[in-house]
Amino acid sequence: MKDMTRGNPVKEVLLFSVPMILASVFQQAYNAVDSIIVGQFVGANALAAVGAAGPAMFLAMSILIGITMGVQIIISQLFGAGEYEKMRTTFATSIVSLMVMVVIASIIGYYASETILELMQTPPEILADAKAYLDEIFKGLIFMLLYNLYTSVLRGVGDSRTPLYFLIISSLLNVVLDLVYVLQFNMGVRGAAVATVQSQAVSVILCIIYTNLRIPMFRVGLKDLRVDFSVLAMVLRFGIPTAIQQSISAVGSMFVQGLVNSFGATAAAAFAAGNKVESFLMMPLINIGNATSTFVAQNTGAGQLERVRTGFKKVTLINVLITAAISILPLTLPEMLMQIFIDGSETGVIEYGCLYLSTLFFFFFLQALMFSMSGFFRGVGDMNVSLAMSMVALVVRIGSAYALAGPLGYLTISVSQPIGWTCALILAFWAYRSNRWTRFSVTDRETAAQ
Repeated sequence: MKDMTRGNPVKEVLLFSVPMILASVFQQAYNAVDSIIVGQFVGANALAAVGAAGPAMFLAMSILIGITMGVQIIISQLFGAGEYEKMRTTFATSIVSLMVMVVIASIIGYYASETILELMQTPPEILADAKAYLDEIFKGLIFMLLYNLYTSVLRGVGDSRTPLYFLIISSLLNVVLDLVYVLQFNMGVRGAAVATVQSQAVSVILCIIYTNLRIPMFRVGLKDLRVDFSVLAMVLRFGIPTAIQQSISAVGSMFVQGLVNSFGATAAAAFAAGNKVESFLMMPLINIGNATSTFVAQNTGAGQLERVRTGFKKVTLINVLITAAISILPLTLPEMLMQIFIDGSETGVIEYGCLYLSTLFFFFFLQALMFSMSGFFRGVGDMNVSLAMSMVALVVRIGSAYALAGPLGYLTISVSQPIGWTCALILAFWAYRSNRWTRFSVTDRETAAQ
């Protein structure tokens, strides 16, 4: 465990974020393995089926991650305040209530998977495989919930390294099981999904063993697994806005993808490759923002609001500077990055992709500010501002993208993003200056503005 209420704020946040950044790299690889193996060894339709199931899976995962991130903020604040018994109650209540919710969601998802895929206009020739993949994912949704819950709780008490170790083990196991089920047992797409679920189950077992051995306050038995409804209300108050915030990006991407498709297959391919580059280079920003959230939450719980202010400003500056350094590569060598995903002979795709990357990354420091500000408001417990930022950025991005499509053409896809970020940041800076955030601690300490 790591107490972030003492020491140099910048050092604490950056050291905490490094394992999270590495975990994100493995998570990206984890998510890509199924597609790579079925694409290489089963065929194009199998690859398309995994891709078709992706948005529904991403949406379900976004909701789970969002709710467990809400739990992480509560745990962080309580840890900073030293309210360990309340942490234990929160953890036990979260396990019981969220497991009930995810079982219901799994049943609904399993029986509605074909309808979901049909609503997404999945081609008939890949519908059966896509349904088989999605069915297995919904069957194992409880393991994904428990993994994210334990990971969030560990990060809430300052441990970002242990989740990384378990994710590495799970990722390597996923590769092995994928090869066994797809190649040895000829299970096709379903085998890839089963491998994902089983490797996730192993990581859950490791998390449970570790927390029971090393963190007594999270050692819960059957007698502890009961719901404290006042705590449940708090978990939902924090978790639901964060879940909505996480799922907003999934919904928004569907609207943007529709506009991209209107520019033709070349533009769509360029956007897909550009998105891969963006997702990879975004990982440091996201995880420094998440580490900021834990730092802010622990110090808010401890009543150290002046440390929250000064630490947040310093870490945000560092995040912007890191982002500026990251942006140099796509701004100067966008063609090289595009050719990682696209053959050099596809000049039209590369041209579109370079236009997307060079425009987007010129304004990418705004994205760093977005993640830092959103992490700050999650950390202090003002979930409404964090949610409002995401909604404003999404609505403005989609609205401006469609409005500017006529005069700007494909350029509107990249230009619309910084317009959305700017509008969301105006809201965030106003909320920060208002000092409303000093009143949202979940602990019993007085956290009046200093």
